[in-house]
Parts: sequence; structure tokens; C-alpha cells
Amino acid sequence: MVKKTTEAVFWTAINEAPAQYPWLSQDLDCEVAVIGGGATAALCALRFAKAGCDTVMLGAEPVGYGGTAASSGILCMDGEECLTQLVEKIGADRTMMTVKLFQEAIDNLEAICREGSPDCGFRRMDTLRYAENPKGAETIRREFSLRLHNGIDAELLTAFSAAEQFTFPMEAGVYSRNAGAQVDPYQLVHKAAALAVQAGARVFENTGVAVVDHGGEGKVRLECSTGHTVHARYVIVAAGLETDKQCGGLERTATTYTLVTEPVSEFPGWRGPCLIHTQEEPHVFLTVTADRRILMGGLNSVLVDEHGRLGGMLELSSAGQKRYDQLEKRLRAMFPAIRGLTVEYAYASRAGRTADGLPVLGRLPGEERVAYALCCGENGLLYSEIASRLLLEQYQGKANQELGLFSPRREWRIKH
Repeated sequence: MVKKTTEAVFWTAINEAPAQYPWLSQDLDCEVAVIGGGATAALCALRFAKAGCDTVMLGAEPVGYGGTAASSGILCMDGEECLTQLVEKIGADRTMMTVKLFQEAIDNLEAICREGSPDCGFRRMDTLRYAENPKGAETIRREFSLRLHNGIDAELLTAFSAAEQFTFPMEAGVYSRNAGAQVDPYQLVHKAAALAVQAGARVFENTGVAVVDHGGEGKVRLECSTGHTVHARYVIVAAGLETDKQCGGLERTATTYTLVTEPVSEFPGWRGPCLIHTQEEPHVFLTVTADRRILMGGLNSVLVDEHGRLGGMLELSSAGQKRYDQLEKRLRAMFPAIRGLTVEYAYASRAGRTADGLPVLGRLPGEERVAYALCCGENGLLYSEIASRLLLEQYQGKANQELGLFSPRREWRIKH
């Protein structure tokens, strides 16, 4: 039986808060206000502050909580869907533009993590995406060809060659060297917030924004939960899934289930160990943390929420427990040679997805003083870093073709 922690997810359970920030206790004026307390908000605050903007960050929760704390910490081009599936939705040129942005984002996040101490548990990792059945294997073979012919280091695994490296069966797999990374998302957010403060930003937590009033002359007025007001020349809404309420873009939300084991000494039957994503549904992902724990997640449910309630109302905790047990059973079946596998943490979190799996970044038509950054899904941390750069360039008036890829009104390029 899985031992379930109910008070905190893994990353917040193992980390003490590196810093505590005040709540807003007076009215303020600033050039740029960033709404949110997670990775997207912190990275945007850092970018804008380093660019010389008088920046204020306003988080409704303590810094690093919310969706960011429940992130896997995986950084790679793989997610719920592979690149081949993304090509079918947005085309090859836009897909490879996205891959380039992914690669740059990993490099940029590494630079942040390596700046001072701690290193946020950052380490480069290989990646594996694999299929168990013939239909999925055909997609994997096309994925290999796409990566190979676009300069991505890729190796095609067959059922025979995979058996020499992994203890779980696969029809086909695409293995890419040094294509991903793992990070502690909670430490990353706090590192970005601390660097933003060093660059001159003012950070406030437990300060929700209840009203965003665009009507003021030359300024946007933000009414905060503490009873005070912020007037900003420019506003970035980066409040996780709540951002969707203002800019739209979410196709669905689902509950993701996660297990984290106690530290493991050896990883027989797991080459690398690498980041792992399954091709078929139900989608599952695996990684290894800096302290050698296996983190496994997936088995998403659109019916049961993260509190074990059916439709958000009826208590149905046994359904959540069933998912945890299914994950643990699959983990043990995949790696029977790993000794002493003991699950220490189990938790559920709410995740969102746009129609094409990409973030929503930029301004809505007719809104010149408010930009949005809806960065969700398994690549949410990478999207957060991409958002920080592209939104700064938009604010500075730089022409940017890449930002159009993620604009809020992009239905024209989504195939229905």
C-alpha cells in the first residue's frame, strides 16, 4: 500500500523555504507588475528587472507553491505528445522553431541554476520515448527519422536492442543523448526570485490580485487582497491555470498522479538513467532526482480532482488510491532488478493543456498594457523561461516571429 503524504508535495516537503517575502502593505507604483508566484512569474520578474525595469511581483501564495511545486522538474522536448504529433498540428517549420526554443531554454535555466548556490538539483539527462505496441512503434520510428534529419542526436531502439539496456519490453524507442535535464522546481523558483530581487525587483507573496483594471490613463490598476493597490505601466499575468480566465486557451484540465521513492543506490535495467516518456495512453513519465529518487507520474484523470473528489464534489478517494497503486505496480514491473523500491511520497495535482500543447503568450487584440503567460503541461518550466524572454522582447518593441507561434488567438493553425 502506498504511503500517502497529504500536507505537501515532494518538492515542498524536502525543501525549507530559502526566503520569505512580505505581503503588500502599502500602495505602490511601478513600471512592470508580474502577477503570480510560480516559475513563470519569477522568471519574468528576473528578466524584466535585469533589463532595468522597475518590477513588482505579486503572488497569491508563498513563492514556489501552486502548480510549480507539483511539477516533475523534467526539462525536455518530450511531453504528452512527441514532435511527430506536434508536426501534424502546427507544421514542421513551427515544430522545429519550438525545439530550438526548448534547447535554448534548457541552456538558460542551467545558467540560472549554476549562478551561486544551490544548483537547484540541475543535471543534464538523456531521454527515451518508447512504445509498447506496433501502432505506437510506427510513430516512434517516424519520430526517430524526424529527429535524425533535423540534427537531433537520436538512436532508434528495437525490441531486441532495448532488451539489452532496459528491463521493460518495448516495440520501439527513440533515445536522444543529452536532450533533457532535471531540476528541483521549488529551488529554481526561489533562485529566480532571489536573483530578481538582486536586480532590483520587489517581490510580495500572499498578495493576490482581485481586480485588473485597464481603464486608467497610462497605468493599469491592480486591486490586491491585502487592501492595497498597485499602479503599473505594464502588467504580465502569469498566475498558472488562473491565467486562462483572462486570456483563454485551455482545452482541458486533468489530475496528474505522482509517486516518489526513497533514494535508490543502483539502477539496473535503466540506461542512464534517462528521462522516460511513454508514447501510448495512459501516458506515464519517469525521472530521477538529484538525490537519486525515482519520480513517476501520469495516469491523468479528467473526472477525479487532486482532492479525490469526483467532479469536484463527491468524495472518491479510493479512485485516487487506485491510481497510486497502478503507478507503483507499473514501476515495479518496469524495474524488477532495482532493489529496495519503496514509495515515500504520493500526491495529485491539477494540470492544464492547450489544444496544441503549447503555451499562450502575448497580448490580446486591443490590449497594449497587459500580456499573458499561460505556461502549463509537462513542459511548463521550459515554457516559463521562453515566456520571460519573448515577453520582454515584445515589451521592448522588438519584432519577434517566435512570439506569434504562441499568441493567444492562434486557432487558424490548429487542425480540427
